[in-house]
Order: sequence, then C-alpha cells, then structure tokens
Amino acid sequence: MNDLQQYFDSIQPRYYINEIASLGFTRLFRKMAVQKVKNYRDKRVLDLMSGQGENLEFLKDHNENTKIVTLDFSSAMNMKLFSTFKKKLTINQIQDDFFKNQIPDRSMDIILCSYGTKTIEENNKKFFVDELSRIIDEKGEIMIVEFVKPKTPWRFSCVKWYIEVLVSKIFGNEFGKLFHYINKNDSLEDMREQFNHNGLFIISHKRYLDLVEILHVKRN
Repeated sequence: MNDLQQYFDSIQPRYYINEIASLGFTRLFRKMAVQKVKNYRDKRVLDLMSGQGENLEFLKDHNENTKIVTLDFSSAMNMKLFSTFKKKLTINQIQDDFFKNQIPDRSMDIILCSYGTKTIEENNKKFFVDELSRIIDEKGEIMIVEFVKPKTPWRFSCVKWYIEVLVSKIFGNEFGKLFHYINKNDSLEDMREQFNHNGLFIISHKRYLDLVEILHVKRN
C-alpha cells in the first residue's frame, strides 16, 4: 500500500468535509461534467478513481442495461461506495491501481474521472491518457474534471491561504494537503494535447473560476 492509498483510507470517514471546505464547488463542477454526457442508457461506464461514488448520483437517463465499473485503490472508499449504491445500481467494483489495470481495449462507452488526475505524477500522465485512449470504444466519451493552479496571482494567493491556513485550521492538516497537488497542476492542457495526438476529438476544454477545468473528449 502506497502513501496515497493510506491517506485516502485514513481520510474516508471525514471525506465529506471536502464538499464543505470547497463551499459546494466540487459538487457543482462534478455535476456539470458528468451531465455533459446526455445519455447513459445501455452504456458501459467506467468511473475512474471513483472514491465514494460521488459521480454516480449524477448519471442521466441510465437504465438496467447501463453497465457501471468503478476503479479505486482505496479499500475504505470502495466499501463506502458499495454501502451507498448497493440497492440503487448494479456496479462491478475494482479495487486496484489504475496503472496496473487489466481493462480490455475498447471496452467502455463513457469514462468519468473527477478530481483524481492532480495526484498523477508528471511522468505518468502520457501513460494515463494512452490507457484511456485504449479503453474507450468508438463514439465513446471521456470526461475529466480537476482543480488547477490559478493563473491570476491574487486568486492563487487567496486559494493558497484558504486551503493551507483556514481549511487546515478548521478541519485539520490532512485537508490542507490538497493545495500541494493543486499547486503542481497547471492545467489539463498536456492531457488534451496527448488525446489529440492519439486521434481523439476534443469536444470542449474550459476553465472555470480560474480554479477548475473540464475536459470533454470523444473517439470518432
């Protein structure tokens, strides 16, 4: 078990604090991203770095033929996801490191990844995008939403103070660690370029509040 796995296992009982500390913005942009995909009916859906399954409540127009696979390396997160959705959705849960995944080629119609890419090391980003490009099927859509480092100096200073000082003081230092990952994540531009290089079509790539980016990609 690596340090990140231990961190997420330990923080799971208080993970709801992320929603509070973000003033609702994580939920807002998660919903916006997931619902850019208009129809989940009869689709094969991969919720990547799925956490507690926060994306799943926003799936639009899904049915009994919607096949959902979740992948996360945290056992605590997986257990919480199972307890929340076991009576609502049929889910195939995979507890594994994505970089060791054995998901077949072209086996998914939709891939969702919310707030998970900022922890990926720079030298692994190309492999990450290449794997998503391998897994997504024809006409399939990939949706990534992530916190990014603000470009505007005053916004950067405000975010740094808010997370490292205020959030840490109120909720604990473990929640202040978020800024470390935001600070090294300039944008999703490098992923966008790699998807483009792999022959996928960029439907949209937008930055909101100089803090969150949503990247929407499709295989033609």
